[in-house]
Amino acid sequence: MFCCIEEPARSTPGAPPIARLAALWATVALGHACLAGTETPIGTAAAPATAAQPCNEPLCYTASRLEADRNHIVLYDIDIVDTTRGVSHILADRAEATGLDLASSQWVLTGRVQVFMSEGDLHADKATIQFANKRIESMVAEGAPAQFVGKLANGQIAHGHASAITFDMQHDELQLNGDGWLSDGCNEINSSHITYDIASQRVSAQSAPDEAGRVRGTIRAGSSTQCGTATRAP
Repeated sequence: MFCCIEEPARSTPGAPPIARLAALWATVALGHACLAGTETPIGTAAAPATAAQPCNEPLCYTASRLEADRNHIVLYDIDIVDTTRGVSHILADRAEATGLDLASSQWVLTGRVQVFMSEGDLHADKATIQFANKRIESMVAEGAPAQFVGKLANGQIAHGHASAITFDMQHDELQLNGDGWLSDGCNEINSSHITYDIASQRVSAQSAPDEAGRVRGTIRAGSSTQCGTATRAP
């Protein structure tokens, strides 16, 4: 089943439960198909296979199964496509959302969460995604740890991980919170709080006032051409 996220269908006030459920079904299963567009991921994991027909709406999704009960929706084996910033894919074993207006709502994804986008790739156990105006506004990825891989302007690769990674789409900014680690292959930063501006590639790190730990950095020997080679997190 492939659906596009559009304006929700409305049921008549006071309508019986079956009418409300029918309106909900119309919201999540509108009648035209849209499939994922072309994208080349940065990370080592493979992105979803390109389909013949692109997604022609701001947001689309596929799922192997859907369960809906009034304002509660659960989808399995989901692939969300956001076309508002190029083509981004978000995959997960399970997605759960509440409310009829899926274009402006919060979704919780669990189980092998993978995010493929032009800025980089995220891998996590859980992600909470905020949709607004038919686009992804922000997401918080959590894991043990959640991991990020991004391509730098010089073609090198940045790696990072943390207990939670917040991606602010509007400001193109990553926040790594809880045992954060970020590396470009030569330089490494360890801190409980790391902010990474993807556009400018500026990094700031700090420890909370009540934390005994300090920001720790490592500068490895080697030429600039050696930086960005596969560096594994400690």
